[in-house]
Amino acid sequence: MKTLFQSLLLAFLFVSCQQDNQNADSAGYVLTDEVVFSRHNIRSPLSTPGSDLSKVIPSSYTWVDWGVEAAYLTPRGERIEQKMGIWFRGQLKIYASLNESNTLIYSNSKQRTIKTAENFIAGFKPTLPLLYLYQDDSMDPLFNPAYTLMNDNLEKRIIAEMNEIGGVEGTADNPYKGILTAVENISDDIRFMEEIIGFKDSPFAKEKQLEHLPLKEMSIILTEGYEPAMKGDYKLVNSIADALVLQYYETGKAFGKDISLDEIRRIGKVKTVYDEVLFANHTTAVLVSNPLVKKIKEEICDSTRKFTFLCGHDSNIASITSALGMKLPKTINAVEFTSPIGAKIVFEVYKKGNAKFVKVNLIYASVNQLRETQEISLSNPPMTLPIDFEGLMRNADGYYLLKDVICRFDDTIAEFDSIIK
Repeated sequence: MKTLFQSLLLAFLFVSCQQDNQNADSAGYVLTDEVVFSRHNIRSPLSTPGSDLSKVIPSSYTWVDWGVEAAYLTPRGERIEQKMGIWFRGQLKIYASLNESNTLIYSNSKQRTIKTAENFIAGFKPTLPLLYLYQDDSMDPLFNPAYTLMNDNLEKRIIAEMNEIGGVEGTADNPYKGILTAVENISDDIRFMEEIIGFKDSPFAKEKQLEHLPLKEMSIILTEGYEPAMKGDYKLVNSIADALVLQYYETGKAFGKDISLDEIRRIGKVKTVYDEVLFANHTTAVLVSNPLVKKIKEEICDSTRKFTFLCGHDSNIASITSALGMKLPKTINAVEFTSPIGAKIVFEVYKKGNAKFVKVNLIYASVNQLRETQEISLSNPPMTLPIDFEGLMRNADGYYLLKDVICRFDDTIAEFDSIIK
């Protein structure tokens, strides 16, 4: 006759096996935990009323009313993020085991990231608490892509890496020659953008007697304690592109005129070059992503944590992935080329036998899901694209060994330490 203890033990093992079977994929890999880094969802433009953004369009044009202050999450962004939370709840095989003690939801202290995280929770699991450490809209150091060190040698090294985007080295007379070459390579897309906004009839163009947006003046600002910044002509061009993309999400049009996905992707290309110059060059990426690289590693390795959601910015995604040697896939059904609005890098940790494995995906709402605020469900899922690690090998089933991925994190952290010595 079985003792009560034996009966309870068998029952426990039976339930555990059932849960493992439910959490396992077709090849027998069992999901144990998930770490998500999310970009905030749809926001209003960063520029305030009265800025150059309001002067580069004819007086007969008006930017869409986003309904919120500058740089705030829009109502559409809130609705989409709730739907993403609902989708994560439906597909996450370990969802039933989540509680306050094994879950972390942590946001940067900007309104757009806080509201993104709040709305994700509303769809995902409303009882979970949200952590954000500052109450004044300042940047949390974890998410702030600021340099912890800057000197003349580092500045020269970073500017040289930035110039690589155009395949041309800088010169004494033109230190940003490679960057300007990259901008020149997308000049047709910028001219197309000028036509969309009616630039030649704008107060800005008339006051400065311009036919086209200028593209020649540029300076890169690299300062310890601050994130990389750009001044000059291309910064304004990027601000216009940013506002056009955000207007497209809200209306599907450009000042009342229809615009196709292929056309708005041309504008997305203008934004991509700007972000890659500032945040995806390797040395900058290693320096400014170090707090997040350490945090993500910590969350992956924490045996008590089952689900982590960190909410920041596209600059974070650019720097994290570049620092770790992750190859972001070229997006489909998206405006942006690498990190669409609301995009998430999802680290999934699995076990099989005595070994642990990792898969990493880029997950984001498609253009139609964003513009039409469609339901995001198992029958209408978000876009999911695999992310590769340069130099690491997947096994036959398509998984990375966890120990190889953690080694990559350790190497990146060690590279940071060697730079700041």
